[in-house]
Amino acid sequence: MLKEVPVRTTRIRTLDQLHRGDHIEARLSVGPAYDDVVIRRGSVQETAPGIGVVWIMDQLSGLRKAINTDECTLWRVA
Repeated sequence: MLKEVPVRTTRIRTLDQLHRGDHIEARLSVGPAYDDVVIRRGSVQETAPGIGVVWIMDQLSGLRKAINTDECTLWRVA
């Protein structure tokens, strides 16, 4: 029987903490009574700290996606 390993996440406060290849999740807050919802998951391709945007290679679609940090929170997945 396989043992399920829990996923450890760490909140990213600034885009300076990210590097190309880091695996991250973008989460959207849906309300005070609910947990954040994961809207994107993938590996970092490029960051633009000046405008608050990070581009990832989306794990689900395989496409490059832009994430605006004003709209969601970022979490490093380990």
